[in-house]
Amino acid sequence: MPSDWIELAIIAFIMAGIGVAVWKGGAANPEGTGSLGRKVNTISSKVSTLSVRLGHLESEFAELKAEAATTEDVARIEQLMAEKFNTMRAEIAGHRELAERTHRGVDRIERLLIEKGLGR
Repeated sequence: MPSDWIELAIIAFIMAGIGVAVWKGGAANPEGTGSLGRKVNTISSKVSTLSVRLGHLESEFAELKAEAATTEDVARIEQLMAEKFNTMRAEIAGHRELAERTHRGVDRIERLLIEKGLGR
């Protein structure tokens, strides 16, 4: 009977040792948790870098949006350009009329000078 108790004590001691080894080994697995920790740290630094870059992009987009022309601005510019074009067209028409009158006057003077020069 005493040998049964000794065998049971040895078995219990071995089982307890295995349990402690599994419990401690799982908690302190340097290979699994160490590489996982490094990967998490790497991802965390990349995310923070991307966060900073995204902040810069958002501020640049806000500046661009503030400076960009809207459809109303484009319509107003088109209207102003059309008005300016019409004004210039009227001025050109006036200059053309003046040029034609000047040309007719020069033709008349030229004819008079030719007629006087030829003695008619």
